[in-house]
Amino acid sequence: MRRTPILVLFLTLSSILALAGGPLVVGGPTFGIAGQPFTWDPAKMPIQFRVDPGPMAVNPSGTTVIDNASGIQRAQNMFGIWQSVSTAAISYANAGTILSAGSYVRGQDLSTLPQYNDVVGSCQKGQQSPVIFDANGQLMTNLGLSAGVIGFASPCALDAASGHISGALLVMNGKFQDGISNSSDPELTANEFDEAITHEIGHFSGLGHSQINVDLLQNRTSSCDADRLAGLPLMFPVEFCQARKDAGLPVLSPDDVSWISSLYPNPSFVSNYGTISGTIYFTDGVSQAQGINVIARLIDDQSTTEDESRRVAVSAVSGYRFTGNPGQSVTANLSDLNENNTGGDQTGSRDPKLIGFYQIAVPPGTYTVEVEAIDPRFVAGSSVGPLDPPVSLPGPAEFWNKDESGFDIPLQRDTITVNPGDNITGIDIILDTTPPTFDRFEDSGALFDAPIRIPLPASDEERA
Repeated sequence: MRRTPILVLFLTLSSILALAGGPLVVGGPTFGIAGQPFTWDPAKMPIQFRVDPGPMAVNPSGTTVIDNASGIQRAQNMFGIWQSVSTAAISYANAGTILSAGSYVRGQDLSTLPQYNDVVGSCQKGQQSPVIFDANGQLMTNLGLSAGVIGFASPCALDAASGHISGALLVMNGKFQDGISNSSDPELTANEFDEAITHEIGHFSGLGHSQINVDLLQNRTSSCDADRLAGLPLMFPVEFCQARKDAGLPVLSPDDVSWISSLYPNPSFVSNYGTISGTIYFTDGVSQAQGINVIARLIDDQSTTEDESRRVAVSAVSGYRFTGNPGQSVTANLSDLNENNTGGDQTGSRDPKLIGFYQIAVPPGTYTVEVEAIDPRFVAGSSVGPLDPPVSLPGPAEFWNKDESGFDIPLQRDTITVNPGDNITGIDIILDTTPPTFDRFEDSGALFDAPIRIPLPASDEERA
């Protein structure tokens, strides 16, 4: 199978949004419901979207490769992937063509930057949720985006009072489907392209990025093995494997199904899932650690040829409901609005009990729970979790065990059996050998006395 290059699944976010591992945006003290994900209103389903009336893809000579009718059908099929999740109460409907807005007149092919800006403005007012076909990739170029961006999506209107999404946009780069394949104009198979855009519809729906089986990206070969590909979230930040459909796998991984169901649970959710929750701590066992990836993996069934521990895994990032920027006044320049950080981000709870908290919904079974660092390349539109850039794991990656301490054996693990409807709490992990968050010699003099400079070896000087 051919090697697939790393291609970007780009998420555009306004300055008020913050990615979280699982939900895309979490409410803050005065913006939405503190600590709760922003979602579309379940009482107002289906989510109404409006579609660009132009072609989905044209080649460099201007010849249509994928016409509007075919593009609409493919888009509806992609939305249908999420709608078909049996434990989720989310649905979508095509409400017709994009409405007129400023320089854009309904019925036109949306192709210019002014038209795009005006339509996005109407989305920000909650008037419509546009699906835009950038047939030749020119709009992406005019927006200053990389040639490797397959598409992007974002909520563009959030109701601060209700905590609901009231408008979102989706843009598809038709250049990846124009029938031309060279170094400056890469081509994806139809399945690869559709899965990339289905990822963007996840963002449209309120999902953030997830990281599972990241070793596939770190040790890439010509293709991704079926076990790890099965567990690789569709909401992984980049696309680099063959299409899941081409490997005979469902488009959505267990992680994707778990999170869309957690955000939009229907009555069958409780009979098909249980939850595992806990807190991640630094070595002192008191200070909570935010931004650590937590993965629950099903125990492998030795009687099968498949590796269930790689296929069935669900993740969350510690502190995903807590703000990534709580604010502080020590270095804030109060005279400069751009640097006045006293209030921090609007999003994310300020409840300190949530700094290291995680919760994962899993299908019934027996699991291990492990922690790892978020890949340092996942920043900006590709970030995972509330911190951007991500933090490196202070100590080694490790598993949960019943005798957790800051000095246990990282690979020592115990299992957790989850039944339908279970809510298993207290699965806390204390990270090993992390630096202390404070020391016993601190006193008030540190506020006034100049620090003492102690010469260090060269290697330590570099780290200081």
